[in-house]
Formats: sequence, structure tokens, C-alpha cells
Amino acid sequence: MLDRRLFAAGRRLPWRRFEWLALAIVVAGLVLALDRSGWLQGPNRSLQDTLMFLQARPVDRSEVVIVAIDDKSVAALGRWPWRRSFHANLIDRIDKDAPAAIGMDLLFIEPEQRFPADDAVLAAAVSRSGKVVLPLMMQSHNAEPFIVEPLPALRRAAAALGHVHLAVDDDGVARSVYLQEGIAGRQWDHFSLAMRKIGDAGPGSPQAEADAASTGADGVPAWQRSRRMIVPFAGPPGHFRQLSYVDVLDGALAPGAFKGKYVLIGATAAGLGDLYTTPVSGRSKLMSGVEFSANVLDGLLSQRSMAPLPGWLNAALNVLPVLLALAGMAFIGPLPALLLTVAMMALPLAAAAAAASFGVQFAPAAGMLGVVMGYALWSWRKLDVASRYLVDELGRLRRNGRMGALSGSAPASGDFLGRRIDALRQVAEQLSNLQRFVSDSLEGLPDATLVCDRAGVVLLANAAAARHFGADSGARLQGAPAPALMADVLSQLDHQPVVSAASLAAAPATVSAAARDRSERDLLVKQAPSFSGGGEHLGWIVSLVDVTPIRQAQRQRDHAMRFLSHDMRAPLASILTLLSLQRQSPSAMTQLQFHERIERHARKALGLADDFTQLVRAQSSSYRVERYNLVDVLLECVDDAWEATRRHGVRITMAPSPEEAHSVIDRELVARAIGNLLGNALKFSPAGSSITCAVEPLPLEWAVLVQDQGEGIGEDLQARLFEPFSRGRTGDNVEGAGLGLAFVKTVAQRHGGKVLLDSAPARGSAFRLVLPRA
Repeated sequence: MLDRRLFAAGRRLPWRRFEWLALAIVVAGLVLALDRSGWLQGPNRSLQDTLMFLQARPVDRSEVVIVAIDDKSVAALGRWPWRRSFHANLIDRIDKDAPAAIGMDLLFIEPEQRFPADDAVLAAAVSRSGKVVLPLMMQSHNAEPFIVEPLPALRRAAAALGHVHLAVDDDGVARSVYLQEGIAGRQWDHFSLAMRKIGDAGPGSPQAEADAASTGADGVPAWQRSRRMIVPFAGPPGHFRQLSYVDVLDGALAPGAFKGKYVLIGATAAGLGDLYTTPVSGRSKLMSGVEFSANVLDGLLSQRSMAPLPGWLNAALNVLPVLLALAGMAFIGPLPALLLTVAMMALPLAAAAAAASFGVQFAPAAGMLGVVMGYALWSWRKLDVASRYLVDELGRLRRNGRMGALSGSAPASGDFLGRRIDALRQVAEQLSNLQRFVSDSLEGLPDATLVCDRAGVVLLANAAAARHFGADSGARLQGAPAPALMADVLSQLDHQPVVSAASLAAAPATVSAAARDRSERDLLVKQAPSFSGGGEHLGWIVSLVDVTPIRQAQRQRDHAMRFLSHDMRAPLASILTLLSLQRQSPSAMTQLQFHERIERHARKALGLADDFTQLVRAQSSSYRVERYNLVDVLLECVDDAWEATRRHGVRITMAPSPEEAHSVIDRELVARAIGNLLGNALKFSPAGSSITCAVEPLPLEWAVLVQDQGEGIGEDLQARLFEPFSRGRTGDNVEGAGLGLAFVKTVAQRHGGKVLLDSAPARGSAFRLVLPRA
């Protein structure tokens, strides 16, 4: 909050905006300079090499097949070089399967000395095939370039020639080729491109980036290279299908193995051929030249390639996260700024990965470094402003005489940072002392107390408030809106929330109200305003005094007075009236009628006294709880009610219930509560109807169900049905003082449960005694 206040004040000054704009321009300029300088080429290449796996693809059905001069073939055919007649036989065998093209990645630049006739045999085989592409190389001697071509006979017989040069970067990694190279106006296709043109009758090769030709300082034409292609490697070395040279020569493969394929013949055996480090080679395994050409050819056939982003777009994508990070830092606090910085550093990485999946290379290192630089510079600026603000405020407080008694004087000398640290220490001590004083005072209050701002957000809460709202500590309540915490605290006058948005927005004045919450606690709520030293209204102090024991004692006294003055008096007065009538007119009723009426009134008085005694015991006595099976308790209660059900002509049925439903209860009181529910159902069930009982499983509780088929209870009567001396079904000639359901509710609450009622007129009533599971 201090950070927000500091920078809210800072933003009111125009020069703060110019400072931010200047910082943004400086950091963006550094990012552009780094992006154009090439200093970060190494990190960018490492990232791009890592993302090369996004171009990986299976080659099981690839049109490219490698016939490898491997260790197995060398062991079978002898030491290299082999007779050129072997190569002629190999070409003939491959050509029988009608391949698309054959690329022989072997240089034949000198005549065969041992077997001179083999050159003509090989040239004849190449000519018969008409699909063989042979390699050439370009070298230089005394700074003058020249071409190394195959023997004239082979050159004339070949379908095409192609160069096998790779572009090796300054870090020693081969990442690209030039699809066309030459000197003095003579251009040759790359070996792989020449193979594709032989096998592809469709349009030419895909467009690629071109490098302009150059001329040496002495006027001699230099290498001319164009149409650069960044190779989209299909996988690590050994990824392409490789067939052993000797197996093909011996005819060990099934017919049709090369049908429609582009066949590359090259050396992979140890000590033969060239090996290159590539982005997919890993640390120890190198890629052979023939497999490198296979990756190029596969990329051309599948029209895959990698291309760098245009320079302007690469620079823009590097500057964008830097500007976004700086824009966010100007409005958010330290932790969000750190998280934003991490997110903005991850954004270029995500952009590079997304670009790589589409065959585009993005160099994000400059942008990531720019985000870090922006965060460091802006954090330093915020820290400097904050420290200066603290020093200024400390001086203002001393001048006003508000800290003289609690803090020592600031040091007259010392370095810049030391003075600010000392100032911060003094402010921290001041705030700590003030907080301790307020906290101790608040914690010492016996009643729940909340200190809120003007909007009702809780700033401080004492331990009594934590206990009242069921929190671990007062700190847990900080930041919570008071109207939401006290939404169930309703005034006893109009049943509206005592603390609401309207009451908080009213003019500052002390307000008191009697209220009751969802837990049926009686509360005295006091809402008083708090003011600053200058008289500004800062917020509210809300206290809640729990007067439940006092109100409960008053209600119990009122209930006892009503019970003694009305309910118990009525049957006793009836007995006295009968005795007086019997003395005055003995013949008014028979002796049997007289005794029956005396007995009925006496039993009624006894039942009322018993109900009242049980209710008082349920409210005030300590419970003797043990673990019991509620199904067994319910069955016993049903058995006890058998005589009453027979007398009323009502049947009790047990609905499907679990075999065991354990709960920790006072068995005697719970059994009486279930009996009260059964007795209540019997009173209001018509003859011939049935009562359904069951124990229902709930997620954390058990519900004992007693459902009748009586007339039901209206919604207007359900609210007060469980109050003492309240009877929900008026108009029925049913005895009782209305204590049975009050007893059920009291027992349920004392066990940590509740009573639920589902009823409507002409639909019967379903009571559920809900108790916690053991």
C-alpha cells in the first residue's frame, strides 16, 4: 500500500512520466542495438537449436532411403576403396525397383588404377539408369577457385551433378546449405536439389533466401552462393532408414524396396566420409554427410524449411515485451512486477517456440535481456524514490513533534545508504510501537471487535472476533468485507443486516442495535466511526457483544412462568373444578366418569411436567456421549411405539437404510427425540395411513427420517414450529404444550446437528434429525 501511495503521488508530477518515457526509450534503444550487433548470436543459436525438435517428424514413410557403406559392408567386402564394378552392380540392383532418383555421394575424380575397365562398367551402369546424380566439389588454389568434377565418362553418363557443400557456422555447427553454388557464372544445384529435380516432374524447388554474388579484391570472381536453406532436421543422427550396402548388393532385400524412393548412397562407417556437428547431433554423436543430404532432400520433398524472421520484425518482437514490462511496472507493486518480468521473459521464448513450429526462426535473446535491464533500472528508481520519501516524511514528523518521544535523532553524518537505512529503521520502530499498542489494546477487549476502513474492509480484528467468526486468528479476517462477514447478523426490529453497504455509507455516527445471527446467538452490535487527527473520517469500529446467555436465561424464565401460570395451571384447575362439582352435585356424573376425567387431567399435568423437565435437561445438563448405531436406536424407538400405532390405526414402515450408521450421542436423549418425532407423526396421521422411518446417509452426517401422511404444515407456521410452547398445526384437537419439537431441536444442536422439515399442506411432513457421523 505504501508503494501504491508513493507512486500515485509521483504520477501527479509530469516529470515522472517523462522519466518513464526516457527510460523506455533508452532500454528499447539498447535492445535494438543488441539485436542488430550480433553479440547475442551465440545464445540465439543455442535456443534455436534447442527448438529444432519442433521440426522433428517420423520418417517411416519417407521417400528418402540411405544405402550406407557401413562397418558391416566393409567387413564383408574388404578394405575401402572397393572396385567400381561393385558400385555398378549396386546401381543396377537399385534401378530394377524403379527408384525416383539415385544419389551417389562418392567422388570419382581419378581413373581406377587396379581395374581400369571398371570405370567404363560404372559409367555404363550410370548411363543405363538415367537417374544417377553425382557430386562435385569446389576448392581453391592460390586464392583462385576451381571445380573438382567426376571423371569425364561419369560426368557425361550422370543425369545431373550437384555440389555437396555445407554452410558451417563460426561455432562449428552445420545448420544450412546453399541450394545453388558456383563460380564465374557457372551455378550448380545442391546434390539434394539435383536429385529432387530428377525425380520430380512438377514445379522447381521452393524459393529460398539468396546471397548476392561477390568479387574478390583482385577482380577474380569469388564463390557465388544463393538460395540459402536452413535445414529442417527430421531427427537426430540415425533417424533415417539405412540399408546396408552389402545387403543390397547381395539381393537380400525384398523386391520393390526402392520403388519410387530417392536413394542416397554414402559412407557411414568409422573413418569413411565426413561427419558434422548439427543442432540435433547432441554432445557426442555426429551426423554423416550422406544423412545431412538426406535431411535436406526430405525437407525439399515435404516443402519444409526454416527461415529467419525479417530483421525489422525480429527487432519489433524483441522490443514489444520490454515496453509491456515497463508499462506494467509503472502501475503495479514489487511482487507483481517480478512476476510480470518473468512472464515477459517467457513471452519471447514462447514466441520463438511458436515460430519454430511454423518453420520460422526468431532470435529472442535481446528482448529477454532488455526485460531484465528494464526491471533492474525501474526497481532502482522505485527504491530511490521510496527511500527519499521516507527521509522526507521522517523530517516532517520530527518538525511536527510527533516522533520526538519515540525515536532518536537522525545521524548527522554517514553515507547515502546508511542514512536511509537508519531513517527506515526509525520509521519501522515507530510503526512497530504503534502497532503493538493498538494490537494489545484491541486484544484486551473481551468482545468481538473489527476495525474497518470506510468501505467496510477489515483492517484489524481481535481474538474474540476470530472466535466469533470461526477463524484461526484475527489476521485471517483482515481484508474480508465486514458486510459479508456479518450478512447473517439481522436486526431484531426489521430483520435486515445490521452492518451493510448502506450503513457504512451513512454519515459517521454511533449506532447500536439488538440482533441475532444464523447460529441463533443474541448480539448487541455497536458501529462507531473513527477519525484521523485532522478530523477526517477514516473508517468504522464494529463491536459485537454476545448476550445470548442473558437472553436465554430471560427466555427460560419467561417459559417457566408461562408453563407454571398457564400450561400446568389448566389441568390442575380442571381437577379442582371436577372435585367441586362432585361435592355439589354427586349425581352429575358417574363415579367412573369422574375418575376417568380426574386421571386424564392428572396425566396431562404429569406429561407437561415431564416434557418441561426433559427440555430443561437438554438445554442445561452435560451429555453422556458414546458411540452408537443410529439404526439400532431407531428400531428400538419404532418397537416402543408399537402399542401407540395399534391404538391409532397407523402403520410404521422402515425404508432401506444402511446396516450401520454410527454417531457419538447421548443415547437416552436422542432416543427420546426420535420418540417425540414418532409421537408427533402419530398425532397427526389419519387412521389407515403409514409412517416411514429410515436412516439416510449424508456426506458428513446421518439423517434420521420420520415422514407422515398427515395434512402438512404451512410455511407461515414452519418458522416458529421448533420454539417452546409453539404448535404448528392449529385447529387440531391435539394435546400438548408444544415442547416436543423444541426438545428435538435442542438435542440436535447440542450434538452439533440440526433438524430439517420438508412439509406442505395436504402433502404430509418429513422431519429429519441430522447428527454428525462418528
